[in-house]
Amino acid sequence: MKTFKKIVIWILAIILVLILAAYVLPKTYKVERSVYIKARPELIYDLTSNFRKWKLWEPWTKSLDSTAVYELIGKEGQLGSIWKWDGKILGNGQMTATGYIPQQQFAYDLAFNKGKYQSKGKITIEQSGDSCKVSWIDEGDLGYNPVNRYFGLMMDKMLGPDFNKGLKKLKTVCETRASWPRIEEKAMPEQIAILIRDSAGPTTYGKVMGKAFGELMAFVKTNKLNCKGHPFTTYIKFDTLTMNGVMDIGMIVEKADEGKGRVSVKKLPAQNVVMAYYFGPYDKTAGTYRYLHQYVQEAELQITCGPTEIYVTDPTTEKDPAKIETDILFPVK
Repeated sequence: MKTFKKIVIWILAIILVLILAAYVLPKTYKVERSVYIKARPELIYDLTSNFRKWKLWEPWTKSLDSTAVYELIGKEGQLGSIWKWDGKILGNGQMTATGYIPQQQFAYDLAFNKGKYQSKGKITIEQSGDSCKVSWIDEGDLGYNPVNRYFGLMMDKMLGPDFNKGLKKLKTVCETRASWPRIEEKAMPEQIAILIRDSAGPTTYGKVMGKAFGELMAFVKTNKLNCKGHPFTTYIKFDTLTMNGVMDIGMIVEKADEGKGRVSVKKLPAQNVVMAYYFGPYDKTAGTYRYLHQYVQEAELQITCGPTEIYVTDPTTEKDPAKIETDILFPVK
């Protein structure tokens, strides 16, 4: 009996010592990892400040937990937007966007187990020559719970490897995309267009478009219309083998009542698009189309109809092919 009593006393003494020692331990913790990425800061910022794009590089993906269900509350890229998840392995948690400094920093609040465990995180971007130093940081207050104080000693070993894994993947994604033209998601408003539908083959596109744009400009002048934006072509059908296509060749106008002859008037609905800003000769746009398809696939979007090319630069006035801008967009949902 005396031996048992001594054991209990020793156990209680050890527990007391551990509790008292806990209050000597740090009240806060900080986990930080960094990587240098050779890419534009705006590209890195786009991938790190948009919750929906985290799946391209974060370490906690469906491959780790196939049961995980994700939900975005609010609009990506806005303060207060929330990224929630729930899975058997990843558990439940959420990130809430708390701060945006374009091309420099994205900050968020992190909560696990229905808010039981909370911390603050951020991703910073610092330009360094032709590269950027990207740091992923997580900080938390452990409070006065002695168990949490001991748990804080392990946070670096628990989170650090995941941060390294995520940053390494982010580096790969960013440096692969560094050679891409600028691509962004946009909401296009409802617009009025005057159109001519025609078809062409690999040797006749220039002639067919030139004739159509001439007719459209004549229609604009005759009807005293106000043009908005740049001329464009929307592909209705396109055969990748024969390179034959059916297209709507058009111009955006402020207002038009009705068409005449080959010219029709159409109200283009508001739509979401993925747009690439391509600079270079027109016959080299194929690579940009491939990048757009990859972007749409990785973003888990769906193309709703044929692509549109917007001819921002007039090739008859700009003699340097490298300065000719063609914006290419895919309507998506």
